[in-house]
Amino acid sequence: MSEATSTGNAVARAWDRLLHWLIDARRATYGLAVIRIGFGTMTVAILALYLPNFSYSFGQGSRWGETLFRNSAVNDYAWPIPQLFSRDDPDQLLLIKILVLMAVAVVYALGWRMRIISPLFVIMWLGFAATNPVILNTGHYQTFRIFLLFLLLADTSRRWSLDARRRARSGVDDPALGWGAWRLPRWVPILANNLAVVLIGYQLCVIYVTSALWKLQGTTWVSGVASYYPLQLEELTLFPWLNHLAWQLTPAVYVASWLSVYGQLLFPLFLLNRWTRIGGLVLVTGMHASIGILLALPWFSLMMILGDMIFVRDRSWVTAIAWVRRAPWAAAVRQPRVPDPPAEQPHPEPAGAPAASPRH
Repeated sequence: MSEATSTGNAVARAWDRLLHWLIDARRATYGLAVIRIGFGTMTVAILALYLPNFSYSFGQGSRWGETLFRNSAVNDYAWPIPQLFSRDDPDQLLLIKILVLMAVAVVYALGWRMRIISPLFVIMWLGFAATNPVILNTGHYQTFRIFLLFLLLADTSRRWSLDARRRARSGVDDPALGWGAWRLPRWVPILANNLAVVLIGYQLCVIYVTSALWKLQGTTWVSGVASYYPLQLEELTLFPWLNHLAWQLTPAVYVASWLSVYGQLLFPLFLLNRWTRIGGLVLVTGMHASIGILLALPWFSLMMILGDMIFVRDRSWVTAIAWVRRAPWAAAVRQPRVPDPPAEQPHPEPAGAPAASPRH
């Protein structure tokens, strides 16, 4: 066999594996459910924290930032997004709209009627973000919006949701999509779901790699200074005693700085193997947890940790759930439940096709 033929066969096998991964079954269904629950709950918590000062932040008292609002990209959002939360709304009306958004976020977290609630939540959040881009156009809020848009393609309610419970009771595991007699092929929603997984994973890799490259352009991260001094700032302190202990452990701060930089830089490579993927996820999760606790950035850290959950295979989630259910301490609180929908079976492959299916 010539070298060209061998290369062609390798490319054909790789293409076949990719197609099977994309259209055989939905990927990361548990991870997407974790993101849905986390994003909905996080939205409710953020809005609740803003409620005591909502007028100064988003209402009639927010005119302090008017000159900064005018050149914001949120002013270019398509109609009707900018009109949902107008900057000219009186505070009483704005409060009602915020409470409605909180209610929609609760329903989003519960996973009820997600074909309607998911786009409604995205549109309402984009409209709310337009009221004060000085606050809601920062880095982690931008990433939050990007993830929400990607999640529109995904079946986020397949696990741990009211929609999943309703499907299980009705006996319809995978209802057809369409109108009247017209139905989409089964592989279309599966492909959309898996494309959402790919897009979220790509976005995370871009964030990690670019962050590491920026850090490597100077000496503050390589020397550990970038972690050492922020630990001593009162503005970034949640638990003073913990920060006081952390910054005194100079070797640990130095090692943590190196691990954070090179863990982010090499993160895409960690994903290529099961065991390195586990190590990479432990590394970045520990990094974000440390940032959230020691540097008072909980929402950024939580959002990134939730996003990383798509890299955990469904098989790993099933194993972990089974282990929890077998634990002695779980027996006392175990309740009858509606079973999760069964794992999707791949399409039968045509005769002569290579029997390959990539792992996730």
